[in-house]
Amino acid sequence: MSSQLRLAVDAMGGDLGPRSVVPACVRFLRNFPNAQLKLFGPRAQLETLVLEFYSPRFSDRLEIVDCTQVVTQECNPLQAVRRKRNSTMAEALKAVADGDAQAMVTSGNTGALLALSRSILGNIDGVRKPALGKSVPSGHGSCYLLDLGANVGCTAEDLLQFARMGIEAQYIHTAIPRESIEVALLNIGSEAHKGTAEIRRAAELLEADPEINYVGFVEGHDIFTGSVDVVVCDGLMGNVAMKSAEGVIRLMGQKAFTIEKKGCFKRYFGQLAIKLLRKWRTQVEPARYNGASFVGVKGNVIKSHGGASSEAFYRAMVTAKECADANLAARVDAAMAQTGERNSKEMG
Repeated sequence: MSSQLRLAVDAMGGDLGPRSVVPACVRFLRNFPNAQLKLFGPRAQLETLVLEFYSPRFSDRLEIVDCTQVVTQECNPLQAVRRKRNSTMAEALKAVADGDAQAMVTSGNTGALLALSRSILGNIDGVRKPALGKSVPSGHGSCYLLDLGANVGCTAEDLLQFARMGIEAQYIHTAIPRESIEVALLNIGSEAHKGTAEIRRAAELLEADPEINYVGFVEGHDIFTGSVDVVVCDGLMGNVAMKSAEGVIRLMGQKAFTIEKKGCFKRYFGQLAIKLLRKWRTQVEPARYNGASFVGVKGNVIKSHGGASSEAFYRAMVTAKECADANLAARVDAAMAQTGERNSKEMG
């Protein structure tokens, strides 16, 4: 049958590998009848697992592509590019590059994924460093946060590019007019004199760009208040901020479930709030928002958490579908090209 959506899936990335990926794929096919999947991994191992979850009615929509080479978590980016060109991760990226898939999903090594993506797909023209970005829930809708861990040492110019790409990604996600999207830099304080010299210089570049609605510095808690639409930072700060927030959410969930084990007095008052707390926890559960996009490469590349469960990997696949449906990579490419043209005219 013809399909409107084709995804390439690396079955061997992450801590759980195909044990989380295969059931997520079957669930995805069940929920999206127009989808086709190319699943990359050792054929014998995958076929055995598929038999546990598979329905014959999906036989024309799930293709197993035999690959035995795997990118491990210990593999550094240089090794990935030089020695893992036939790995499950690389082959999934090649499917995107060749037009056989509109997006790829993996739970694999982030550094290796970035290096292979840049090598196989290439950077968008004018983009020096692709960033890992995602939309996170906030008090008034969502906030797009980047970089989440792809780059540690970022220049002011890199952060300016992240802001431009983040604006386009948030516009696609929310349809907020680009000129109304408020952009902030993540810093250790909101005062103008705080932060490293590079962050302060990035603030000057953002302030001077007439196409960016820059509102200043924000701190980590501001990401989730809804006070801004895009938060820009280097990969170290973004990764720490996101994982810290996820840890707090999980802790609150655990505490909610321990209320029932307390004494009668505490249990009585705890029950008054437990339903609301559990509902809130479900709404912001990290697994529901799994999947970040590498913005800045010429293709839709989705990175799932390394420890993703089947539920979380399924959510990453849904993120990949959304990126493919929105044509995210091509639209970011077009937006960056327009920015380059404007800059060239101004310099001319």
